[in-house]
Amino acid sequence: MMSRDRRPIPTVFASRAATAVGALALAGSVGGCGLIGQPQNKSAELSEWFTVTSPVFREGRDLPPRYGCTTYSGGQGKTPPLRWSGTPAGTRSFAIVMDDPDASGGAYVHWVIAGIDGTVNELVEGARLDRTVEGSTTDKKVGYAPPCPPKGERHRYRFTIYALDDPAPFQNGAALKDSLPAIAEHTVGRGRITGNFGG
Repeated sequence: MMSRDRRPIPTVFASRAATAVGALALAGSVGGCGLIGQPQNKSAELSEWFTVTSPVFREGRDLPPRYGCTTYSGGQGKTPPLRWSGTPAGTRSFAIVMDDPDASGGAYVHWVIAGIDGTVNELVEGARLDRTVEGSTTDKKVGYAPPCPPKGERHRYRFTIYALDDPAPFQNGAALKDSLPAIAEHTVGRGRITGNFGG
């Protein structure tokens, strides 16, 4: 189950993605609410959290090796299975942002995906979803970049799921400066699970 700790947490954006930060430089860019940017939808209050779990790791625990990059022994680079429940009424779709808040130079965005149908409540391991869109990562690549911290370092990886009131708020390949504000604008609820990798 995701933490309900509402203390401020590091920004979701890498300093290298300064343009994305600029677009969302509001007091709550990533605060205890866990939201990218300030919600424009008034229903997205702090209480609009929902539960995110995984059958392969628990909140704050280690991700199994197969979910890491191939640089690590056993790494297969697959997306982990995720499940969520308690989403708010009015949800039309879901978006997922996966980031590493412990990356050097600021948090690194590994995955931005949207257009997941609002009736879906889980992703299987290595899911390939139809009719979804994926935005660029911090490295300006489209698609999922698996956990791959420098050897000897152990980083946190946050999978934040956003319930949206829009089917898909950005186009495939959108830059962070476009995808993240679009997600923020249409968020009506969110949930998160964090796993660790490396060491």
